[in-house]
Amino acid sequence: ILADGKKAAVMTVRVSTREDFSSLDKAAKEAGARPMFTSSTSTFNRVKAGTVIDVSYEMRNIGKETLTVYKVDCNRPGLSCPEIAELPAGGKTALRMKLDTSGMPSGEYLAIVTLTTNSPLRPVVNLFITGWIE
Repeated sequence: ILADGKKAAVMTVRVSTREDFSSLDKAAKEAGARPMFTSSTSTFNRVKAGTVIDVSYEMRNIGKETLTVYKVDCNRPGLSCPEIAELPAGGKTALRMKLDTSGMPSGEYLAIVTLTTNSPLRPVVNLFITGWIE
């Protein structure tokens, strides 16, 4: 972005695409893949900056079709975002990440992990990581 002919700021634009399920009837939507988590929030206790934290979520596909996670977005640096293999109907897996708190400021921590899926009922799933860094 220019102001008075000089570079003043950088603008970042993010675009997201997801499937359009609007043409599916209720039965078709309910028959699709459906991700379900034991918990949507992972909380860690107080840690010193520089600690690497293991984060894990248990995910099941309670739908009738294979679950595909097209994209995993993490909104914070230091957080590894894994690729997730397709999950058959009735299958379960652990979604594992590492959070490196090196160089992070002290205080409350909140990160959002967003999954973009092929699920008609849950095309976007948000998972949260919370804790406190000293």
